[in-house]
Amino acid sequence: MGHFTRRRLLIAVSLAVTLLATVAVSVVISRETLGDRMQLISPGMAREQVVEILGSSVLVLPKGPSGSGDLMCWVDQFVQVDVVIGSDDRVMRVGHKPSDSAYHRTMDRFFRRPQ
Repeated sequence: MGHFTRRRLLIAVSLAVTLLATVAVSVVISRETLGDRMQLISPGMAREQVVEILGSSVLVLPKGPSGSGDLMCWVDQFVQVDVVIGSDDRVMRVGHKPSDSAYHRTMDRFFRRPQ
């Protein structure tokens, strides 16, 4: 009887782990990525609107000697988003590139990305 109970427990634990893994994957997949939210940013938007859409930035570089504006950066595992804010606190330019993440470094070892 003890063996039968242990077998049931093993099956129940396996099912619970499978269910939790399925829920975790579906939450991650359904979440909007930084790249998706970046598409909502356009030149002329106010800094506050950008922060509302993307959240607080990881890095802010203040105006340089050229006076071109602040550079705000957001980074996740897949993309780095750079937004240049002008002296009027409005978006001048939005750019993105693949982030230098563990994910991309690992994938680059197996598959070469075009430069």
